[in-house]
Amino acid sequence: MNVFWPAAMTVLTALGAILLAAAGAAHAARPREHRAVLRAHRLLPTASAASVAVAVTAAEVLVGVTVLAVLLVAPGATVLPSATQATLYCAFAGYAAVLRTQRPGVPCGCFGAEQVSWVVVSRAAVLAAGSAGCATLGAVEPVPDRWSCVAAGAVLAMASHLIPAWRGANSRKSTRSFR
Repeated sequence: MNVFWPAAMTVLTALGAILLAAAGAAHAARPREHRAVLRAHRLLPTASAASVAVAVTAAEVLVGVTVLAVLLVAPGATVLPSATQATLYCAFAGYAAVLRTQRPGVPCGCFGAEQVSWVVVSRAAVLAAGSAGCATLGAVEPVPDRWSCVAAGAVLAMASHLIPAWRGANSRKSTRSFR
């Protein structure tokens, strides 16, 4: 088998796990904001926002950390954790797609105040596909390759988090200069 596909799926799975763990940690650090975003979505009953926020936060942290640990320590056991991550990202993609069509312009709740967009939906779908691919094909086994794939996932996670922040900072600077 070509080594490209297992490596690519491992990178996407590591990326997804890092983003899940980071989002879960951010939600745990700011639970009031997370509940407020879920209430602003107006897709769930208002009374369930608190319990859904706790469940989502716990799932993000648990699944993200578990997948990363399995990728690094026991990649042969990646089927169940990667499939679980794929399922979680499918649920996020579906929720974001419904949110995008029914409540455009509201924050997605992923990281900061990013509005739900088709990019958010696509990101979740790609990460679901990558995790499903890793569950199907297996993670890269040799240690140097596996660590390289996880490192690549970490770089992509940082880039996906920092590039929008950088763009926002540049647009605020350019707006100020024209006033």
